[in-house]
Amino acid sequence: MPKLIFRYQVCHVLTIILAFVIYPALTHGIFLGDVELLKALRQSLISRRNAIPSWFESETSPCNWTGIRCEGAVVRQIDLSCTNSPLSLPFPVLIGEFKSIKYLNLSHCALTGGFPESVWNLENIESLDVSDNRLTGMLPPTISNLKNLRQLVLDDNSFSGSFPSAIGLLEELLELSVHGNLFYGNIPEELGNLKKLQSLDLSVNNFSGRLPSSFGNFTRLLYFDARQNKLSGPIIPEIGNLRRLRTLDLSWNSLTGPLPITIGNLKHLQSLDLQNCRISGNIPEEITELRSLTYLNLAENIFKGELPESVGRLTNLNYLIAPNAGLTGKIPPQLGNCKRLKIINLSFNSLSGPLPEDLAGLESISSVLLDSNCLSGPVPGWISNWKEVESIILSKNLLSGSLPPLDLPLMSSLDLSSNKLSGELPSEICNAKSLSNLQLSDNNFTGSIDKTFSNCLSLTDLVLSENGLFGEIPAYLGDLQLITLELSKNKFSGKIPDQLSESKTLMEISLSNNMLEGPIPSAIAKVSTLQRLQLDNNLFEGSIPVSIGKLKNLTNLSLHGNRLTGEVPLEIFECTKLVSLDLGANRLTGPIPKSISQLKLLDNLVLSYNQFSGSIPEEICSGFQKVPLPDSEFVQHYGMLDLSNNDLEGQIPASINKCIVVSKLNLQGNRLNGSIPFEISGLPNLTSVDLSFNSLTGPISPHLTSMSLQGLNLSHNQIKGAIPENFGSKMSSLVKLDLSHNLLSGPLPPSIFNIVSLTFLDISQNSLSGTLSVGPGSTSSLLFLNASFNQLSGNLCDSLSNLTSLSMLDLHNNSITGTLPLSLSSLAALTYLDLSNNNFQSSFPCNICDIEGLAFVNFSGNKFTGNVPDTCKDTEICLLNQNIFLHRHRDSSPVILSHASVLGIALGATLVSLIILIGLVRWRMLRQEAMILERGSNKIVGATEPASSDELLVKKPKVPLSINIATFEHSLLRINPADILSATENFSKSYIIGDGGFGTVYKASLPGRTFAVKRLNGGHLHGNREFLAELETLGKVNHQNLVPLLGYCVFADERFLIYEYMENGSLDFWLRNQADAIQALDWPTRFKICLGSARGLAFLHHGFVPHIIHRDIKSSNILLDRNFEPRVSDFGLARIISACETHVSTVLAGTFGYIPPEYGQTMMATTKGDVYSFGVVILELLTGKAPTGQADIEGGNLVGWMRWMVARGRESEVLDPYLSASSAAWKTQMLEVLAIARRCTCDEPWKRPTMLEVVKLLKGAKTYG
Repeated sequence: MPKLIFRYQVCHVLTIILAFVIYPALTHGIFLGDVELLKALRQSLISRRNAIPSWFESETSPCNWTGIRCEGAVVRQIDLSCTNSPLSLPFPVLIGEFKSIKYLNLSHCALTGGFPESVWNLENIESLDVSDNRLTGMLPPTISNLKNLRQLVLDDNSFSGSFPSAIGLLEELLELSVHGNLFYGNIPEELGNLKKLQSLDLSVNNFSGRLPSSFGNFTRLLYFDARQNKLSGPIIPEIGNLRRLRTLDLSWNSLTGPLPITIGNLKHLQSLDLQNCRISGNIPEEITELRSLTYLNLAENIFKGELPESVGRLTNLNYLIAPNAGLTGKIPPQLGNCKRLKIINLSFNSLSGPLPEDLAGLESISSVLLDSNCLSGPVPGWISNWKEVESIILSKNLLSGSLPPLDLPLMSSLDLSSNKLSGELPSEICNAKSLSNLQLSDNNFTGSIDKTFSNCLSLTDLVLSENGLFGEIPAYLGDLQLITLELSKNKFSGKIPDQLSESKTLMEISLSNNMLEGPIPSAIAKVSTLQRLQLDNNLFEGSIPVSIGKLKNLTNLSLHGNRLTGEVPLEIFECTKLVSLDLGANRLTGPIPKSISQLKLLDNLVLSYNQFSGSIPEEICSGFQKVPLPDSEFVQHYGMLDLSNNDLEGQIPASINKCIVVSKLNLQGNRLNGSIPFEISGLPNLTSVDLSFNSLTGPISPHLTSMSLQGLNLSHNQIKGAIPENFGSKMSSLVKLDLSHNLLSGPLPPSIFNIVSLTFLDISQNSLSGTLSVGPGSTSSLLFLNASFNQLSGNLCDSLSNLTSLSMLDLHNNSITGTLPLSLSSLAALTYLDLSNNNFQSSFPCNICDIEGLAFVNFSGNKFTGNVPDTCKDTEICLLNQNIFLHRHRDSSPVILSHASVLGIALGATLVSLIILIGLVRWRMLRQEAMILERGSNKIVGATEPASSDELLVKKPKVPLSINIATFEHSLLRINPADILSATENFSKSYIIGDGGFGTVYKASLPGRTFAVKRLNGGHLHGNREFLAELETLGKVNHQNLVPLLGYCVFADERFLIYEYMENGSLDFWLRNQADAIQALDWPTRFKICLGSARGLAFLHHGFVPHIIHRDIKSSNILLDRNFEPRVSDFGLARIISACETHVSTVLAGTFGYIPPEYGQTMMATTKGDVYSFGVVILELLTGKAPTGQADIEGGNLVGWMRWMVARGRESEVLDPYLSASSAAWKTQMLEVLAIARRCTCDEPWKRPTMLEVVKLLKGAKTYG
């Protein structure tokens, strides 16, 4: 706006000059030269006569043509900027022949090409405006000929090249504007010679280098805009000489260093925009000398320290914008003196403390954005003083307490999500009659909403997900003007109210992860505007209502994880706009309807874990042929076709090749037969194929090798023949290959080991023969190799040591001969080694036992001779397993036991019998306890016995109202459920210390010890699966850096796990959620946490068999004991790697910000995915920043921000400013750890180290401290 006002002033001055300064008009007619030139110019524009019709009226004098002004016989002005339509022609060459022209305006004409040289010879021209065209070329030095030029406007063209220093000779210039071109290089110092300049716009180009110090000569400058260039270096102190400046915009550059204190000289400055630079240091007090300032934008910089208290002097300030600026400390109360403030945006900083009460006086405020800070305390009631406020965003802070009644008549948007607010939601919130958008998700609100929002008549978006709200969904919600209703992840029960179906406006209904029951109401079809319906993970039963087919605007339908039965109604396929359809994990039966062909826009289909039968219809790929527009909020991954774990039979249809956009194909766990159709190789976007657990026959088609697959699982079929010879050379992107449990024969192609990205290879349970040949160029990324139960023979080659990342090697039950190669000992990452039942011979090479981290070895059933060498006996793994070495092979004679052995066996048998007897007595005691608790069980959990086992997902057996308790630690044997219920006062909310996985965590203090009790959510369909998964993994795990599972309890539908209590809570809490805690975590403590966590995760990946993938590594899942020793927790998402299954289910596990990029495509969990997540945790330790929220950089995530900083040589600035006082030695170590984090977060999984390698790298970094 200031620029436009100035340009108007310049034009006004020029008009006066044209009217009074030029010499008087000639009285003897028009010069023949100008007449002919105008007519010739008209002729050159004849093809665009409609744009300038007056030029072609025969009776009109040329001086009266549109845009022409004459001074008697001389043309002084040509202005074609106001034509009805653009000329869209090359720049008219004849323009340069009007030697006396003073005013030339050809803006907005869509002219092309370059300037003719003659234009630069128009020595009398005073104003030249060719903005908003398509002109190209460079500005020549002859531009200096325009000695009288006062206004030069070249905006929005494609001029390029360096800026000519000759412009500095145009000493009369008042305005220079080259916005939106392609100029590059340094800004010439000579520009500072333009001492009369009042407006300078260099914005949106590619200028680089520093601002010239000669700019201090612009003492008359009013407007200066150099935004969106590549300027670097500090802001010059000479900027303080520009004392008349009204507007200064240097945003979106790479300026560094602190703000110069001379900025305080700009007393008349009204607008200052420095956003998205690299300005550092404290915000100087001098900035508060800018008393005329109305607009201040300091966003996206790396300031340190607090917002100065003297900011209260800026009493004219309307806009204070400083998100993600590195600000710390508290919001200064003096900000309340800025009575004219309309917008405050201080989001994405580290501001702490409560909202100062002095802000209550900001009566003109209209928008407050303070999200993603560390603000604490309650939401103050004085906010009701902000009568003009329209938007309040306080999400992602630490605000606590209840939500006060707010009387804000103009407020249209309130976002308090991701805080620690609690209590019931007040109905007074509807006093804000204009409230349309209410976001309260991810808090601890409780109670019902029976009448809460009934008077919110303007409400369009209601988001209450991830709270503890309960009761029934109120019927009045259907009477509101809601567009979005998001109630997921609460404890709502009952049925969907019929009145909700009366809504005329709803576009999204999300009720997932509650305890809703009954049938899905058929009346839902009345909501004709509905586009997204998400009812997954509830207790809905009955059939899918036929009426859903009337929802013609529906694009996303998810009914996953309910108890739905019957066949899929054909009417559902009348929802022809469907993009995503998820009916997985129900009890649906019948064939997959051929009517699916009507869904032409479908790109995500999940029908897994049902009881579908029949064949896969040929019409299945009528959709999957068009890539949808991005809708990341509702479609997390497109291109998925998942029909796994049903009862489908027949052959895979050849029409599968029409599923063009399918990226993941999962048909595992059916009864499919026949050969793999070669047509599958015609799917260009396919990255993951799982056809395991079927009855497929025939050979592996060579056509498969032409695909760019990352995952291929053909295990547990009847596939025969040889593995194609070119398998490895063609499938260069493969990460996981599972061909186990088939009928494959012939040799294993050596080229498989040349796949650089391969981490998992299972070819066990086949009839493969020949030698295991690993070439010199073999992959070093392979973690898992299982070739057991084959017919491999020959010697084990030394080149096996090239597989340097190998963690598991299983070759048992083959016919491999010769001696064990000494090079095996170089496999430093090896944790599991099974070479049993082969024909190895000669003496045993004990250097294998020196491998650090080797947790399991088996060499039995071979032909080793002699005893274990004495030199091996110092190695624990060999001492534990030395009995398997002594003269044990397939054709050996029985070993005669010694008297000591017989005595040991006898004592062992006695001990086992005693344990069984104790167990029976304990079981009897538990049953008596169960009878006592059974009488009050309804008061505790309200659980009832299911009518049949079929009521529960995964066919959970009947659970009588009795108690089963088990412990993994002897000291807990006397704990019973009554003790835990008493210690938590029947799981009172006052004992809650956190949430994780499928339940809530409580603190339980018993005599002599404190425990953490995780109560799994009763009634959730997947709760039992979660419980069993944790028992199968955590119950066996014992490591100093893992949270130990001490026991568990089950009664009725109630299940809870007993953990060791961690006194210092989670790492996430100490890094961001506690203002005083941040300083307590100095670098040595953070490094100890980093190394210990790495050791714990490495044990899961490499030291425990079967290996465990965590799948949800994040800072909130790393707990700290009293000594700040880290313990990795929450294995609720863990899945054991087996020889035949490592896939994620249809729901992608993990937490946003930590999920590796490949998960969205392959949906395949790997250890390298955990490594990526752990790399994000390392970055959190180094930076103190959250994994998301880095605005405008690589999608807003911490990894992208780190890469952006490192690419610009700003590694040191990545480090947490709270660690800035660390010694140089610690800084060296921190940068070393940053390099490790960069490796862990590589986009390509095969480039990431294993966790064992991470531990070793961190140990190496430790030597720097």
